[in-house]
Amino acid sequence: MSVAAEIKVSQSDRVILKGGLRDFAFALLVMVLVGCAIFATVWRRVAFIEMGYEIRRLEKVESVLLHLQHEMEIEKAMLSSPERIEMVAQDKFGLREPEPGQIRVLP
Repeated sequence: MSVAAEIKVSQSDRVILKGGLRDFAFALLVMVLVGCAIFATVWRRVAFIEMGYEIRRLEKVESVLLHLQHEMEIEKAMLSSPERIEMVAQDKFGLREPEPGQIRVLP
């Protein structure tokens, strides 16, 4: 083979190689994009499931707090009843009904 024929053969190999490299780069880009799309879909699904668990946990906390609030309202009503206040005032503090001479009307 002559030198000119060898140069032509080597140039045609380069063209095939460049085309192959371009196809490989395109295929690699497509695979990366598909991989990113799959990763984003999986990540979004996992985040959705985690959010569901968090919502259930917060609903349980809300239920416990509502029950506690109801109990506190009952206790407040019991503690603020006039009969109990009068009993505590007499027993603990020694208070009693005022005598008629102890009452003064202010102008």
